[in-house]
Amino acid sequence: MSKLASDTTEHIKGLCAEGYRHYDRQDYKGALRIFYQAWLELPKPQTDWVEAGWVLTAIGDTYFRLEQFTQACEALNSALHCPQTRGNPFVHLRLGQSLLEQRDIAAARRELHRAYSAGGRALFAREAQKYLAAISDVAGN
Repeated sequence: MSKLASDTTEHIKGLCAEGYRHYDRQDYKGALRIFYQAWLELPKPQTDWVEAGWVLTAIGDTYFRLEQFTQACEALNSALHCPQTRGNPFVHLRLGQSLLEQRDIAAARRELHRAYSAGGRALFAREAQKYLAAISDVAGN
């Protein structure tokens, strides 16, 4: 796996931090603008870089907050193609939630189960009960 130049990585981290400041203020559209700026800093093909996983996860999470579930799924599915992202419990959680909101129950259950297996019950603590309930038969609820 190749590594980006450290100054590029630091710049992307800075943009993501700025994006999350907008996110934390619930300025989700502002956050998306910044996260997409970070995306444009990545050399092509973007999904070759670990940093792309960070950025796509942020984009997917933000689309989830905007209730734009199709876009959330696209970003989060793309994140899973980046190095070191597959198996990240948060990515699988957000993807499963977005799929459930789109009523793709089978795929949602697979992703939510992956999230639960990797992150446990604590990962679901701040989420709506319906997401854990969707896998109650396999999560021991």
